Amino acid sequence: MKSELAAKVERTIRKFHMAEKGERLLVGLSGGADSAALLLCLDELGYDVSACHVNHCIRGEEADRDQHFCERLCEGLGIGIIVRRVDVPAYCRANPVSEEEGARLLRYNALQEISADKICTAHNLDDCLETTLFNLARGSGLKGIASIPPVRGNIIRPLIECSRADIEAYLAERGQDFVTDSTNLLDEYSRNKLRHKVVPVLREINPSLMETFAKTLGFLREDSAFLEKTADKAFEESIIGDGFSRKTIRGLDYPLRRRVIMRILAKNDIGISQDKIELIEQLVNNGGKASVKSECFAYTKSDILYIYNENNRPKSAEDEVVIRPDTVIIWQNRHICFKIIEIDGKFENVNKKFANSCLDYDKIRGVIVLRKRRAGDKIRLVGRSFNSDVRVLMKQAFPAHKRDGAVILADDEGVVLAEGSGAAERVKIDDNTRRVLVFDDRRE
Repeated sequence: MKSELAAKVERTIRKFHMAEKGERLLVGLSGGADSAALLLCLDELGYDVSACHVNHCIRGEEADRDQHFCERLCEGLGIGIIVRRVDVPAYCRANPVSEEEGARLLRYNALQEISADKICTAHNLDDCLETTLFNLARGSGLKGIASIPPVRGNIIRPLIECSRADIEAYLAERGQDFVTDSTNLLDEYSRNKLRHKVVPVLREINPSLMETFAKTLGFLREDSAFLEKTADKAFEESIIGDGFSRKTIRGLDYPLRRRVIMRILAKNDIGISQDKIELIEQLVNNGGKASVKSECFAYTKSDILYIYNENNRPKSAEDEVVIRPDTVIIWQNRHICFKIIEIDGKFENVNKKFANSCLDYDKIRGVIVLRKRRAGDKIRLVGRSFNSDVRVLMKQAFPAHKRDGAVILADDEGVVLAEGSGAAERVKIDDNTRRVLVFDDRRE
């Protein structure tokens, strides 16, 4: 007969579609009550389970004690265990993170390096309560208040609906001991202050605190999941080429609009903050240009919002490349194929998709080259009686971050084609044209 805790864990696994029988589950085993109970429950339920213990090299002899306990526990259960040692103090000296955050990052990295279908962590309902309170105290949206997600990628949390009291009662029934991390007893950590001082007061106010919180948390998660799913769809619908539709974003209710803007920031590796969200919203509403971080700015053109990151700017190509028919030229992260099409002198026989990127090959003077725009470049476009500044044409045809990669074709007498604007009058296709030079752009 299944234990009460194992039955509860099984229901949670099914409810959140965490794992299937036959999948390899890796438990992050610290030796504490939660992870020890998780390992025992999954083994009781018949899952293919193994363990990984990460020694953070922080607590000296106590850390070694924890490692030896985990090794003995797994040996007694006949469960395989992998031990990893990570130097958290050294990592924190080299990176601007707290010891607690450094330990978390290195721990998850170590777990992800081990081959397994799912990684199981022992977060429980009490952890969720503390996380909700912590996020409320420092300021958070619905996603933060909804606390720790039951599933995130390949990381699952089968104890997420079990209280610490449930877990300790289960271990007592099994006669299973566990280790206690001495840092959990210190109030110098924010979470410990919540655990030791705030939560007991809440229990006095509501003796059924955990049951009440579990129900509330369920509602919060459902609402948050719905909003996130709807925001994902709205974000995809806002994408236009390399930019985002201001009209689409403006038409969203604020809760969705804010989430879409957060996704825009995240997509461009920009740290999310309320100031950044408000800045992007201002551009969406009023247009303009603004710096969002070092070497990165947001700007609008027509009804499109663009994010331009100088660090992602295409690397400079050769200044000039001679064009030879039926060849492919790699230019500014683009593969540009040049080919000659023979026609019978009727322009209608030229595929319309090439109309803005073709010219009469026999009218070329000397050598034709692909190059960057140069200061002073002019072109007299087909049907015009005056010369146009190529710089102005590029500005009209492309957003700022694409202008350097735009195609300029020139022969011995000057520019014969400006991408986005068309060919020069002197190389236009007419009834006497026999050979047409076209280029077909295929981005990487």
